[in-house]
Amino acid sequence: MKKFIQLIRLQNIISLLIFQALMYYGVVVAILTKYGLSFSYISLEIILLFIASAFIAAAGYVVNDYFDTKIDTINKPDKVIIGKTLSRQQAAWIFQSLFGIGILAGIVLAFLLKDVSVGFIFIVIPGLLWFYSASYKRQFLLGNLIIGLCAAVSLFLVAYIQSLLLVKQYGELIHYTQIIPEILQWVGGFSLFAFLLTVLREIVKDMEDVEGDREMECRTVPIVWGIAKTKIVAYVLGAVTIALLAYFSFFKIQFANDNVTERYFLFGVLMPFFVFFYLLFKAKGKSDYHQISTFVKFMMFLGVLYSLFLPYLMTINA
Repeated sequence: MKKFIQLIRLQNIISLLIFQALMYYGVVVAILTKYGLSFSYISLEIILLFIASAFIAAAGYVVNDYFDTKIDTINKPDKVIIGKTLSRQQAAWIFQSLFGIGILAGIVLAFLLKDVSVGFIFIVIPGLLWFYSASYKRQFLLGNLIIGLCAAVSLFLVAYIQSLLLVKQYGELIHYTQIIPEILQWVGGFSLFAFLLTVLREIVKDMEDVEGDREMECRTVPIVWGIAKTKIVAYVLGAVTIALLAYFSFFKIQFANDNVTERYFLFGVLMPFFVFFYLLFKAKGKSDYHQISTFVKFMMFLGVLYSLFLPYLMTINA
């Protein structure tokens, strides 16, 4: 059981579900409350979204290890499970079963919402994860962008599904209000943040895994451009993220009596980024990049936690 938990990266699955829950309970519920609309704290559609997301993500981790056995033997030999604890046939059965459950939950969700695009998403994402593991992750920057896209979509689906539920409940009249655009904009902002931080973390992980990736003739950013130039890419991506967050924090998010947003940006976002820049500048070895990768995950968690303040900010400005 312990090895299975490690294989599916249970801690990452829990983080994904927490992020989705924050989008729903922190953002969506706050906006619905602001406009006086009824909502369900837990609905079948949201449960299906959580199930589909969790099982597809878990399958993605397993299929990634399935294709990465040789690379992982070099990069992290003490953590290799497939080929040691589990045979490749057992691993294949596990990720096929997990993908199957996730896709089925997504199709049921699409049927309940009467929206083909939802079902399409839950078929395309597993396909992307498969091809990412089999090929795309070894190509220049493409794998990083795919994982970033998957992270963003997993959050944005919360807003998209809620918008479909609102249309189902209130009809086309809901489009004459700002409710759906507001939900999409807020969750879309968090999704963009998740995309940028995920791409940043994937680039750092490539620096950590450069030894095994080079041995297997991968074309990741550190292998093609070298560590020094890859660090510059990470600095630039971090600076772009800070600039976007500063723009939204100081110019787009405008609540009266808001003593939270600017302070949160300074202490919850800007300071951690400065720590990230310092750690990256000092980094030299595999353990350093692993530490930075973990820290970027913490930065993402801090950024998404801002959603917890939205119910308060929207209430005092109602």
